[in-house]
Amino acid sequence: MNIFTRFVDLINSNINSFLDQAEDPEKMIKLVISKIEDTIVEIRTSCSASMAAKARAERSMNDLEAEVYRWTERAEKAAAKNLDQLALEALAEKKKALSKLDALKDEAAKYEKMINGYKEDIHKLEEKLANARNKYEKIKAQAQAEQQARNAEKQFSRANSGFDRYDRMEERIDRMNAERQSRQTTAETERKFREMEEAEELQKELDALKAKLNKGGEN
Repeated sequence: MNIFTRFVDLINSNINSFLDQAEDPEKMIKLVISKIEDTIVEIRTSCSASMAAKARAERSMNDLEAEVYRWTERAEKAAAKNLDQLALEALAEKKKALSKLDALKDEAAKYEKMINGYKEDIHKLEEKLANARNKYEKIKAQAQAEQQARNAEKQFSRANSGFDRYDRMEERIDRMNAERQSRQTTAETERKFREMEEAEELQKELDALKAKLNKGGEN
């Protein structure tokens, strides 16, 4: 009987160590819960068997008590009629019945002690089971929180990646605009210089024409 208590005490005392060393604490605590539940079932089965055995012993005790009473009455009747030999035989049977009754009382007391021990173990195991289930819920909640944190981190990372891509695209657009503006500025400058150079050429032609006309007039 006490082996169950020692077994569960061992599990309970080392559970934190088990979880610290376990690669999968949630799986480990589920295993511990399963072991405790199985142990409770085994103890309840043993307790039920002991209760049934005690009930049988008590029924036999009732029968033997009636038998002791019957042999006592017979011994008294035989003695009253001076049938000493018959009275002695009745007393001998009474003694046998009392011996059996004492043995059954010891057996019933043994079963009572076992039943009380089983009930105590079941109570302790149920407390340990509740504790293990609480640990499981905490571990499960922690695992879910960690998973949510990882998911949030992934989403944040994807968002940052999207922002980075947007920033790079924006930088590229700005660079393209700057290059386009620079080309436009260069083209505008080129146009102004061409216009200036064309104006200079036209002015030269005009000056040459005027000089020719002036020279012809002098002749």
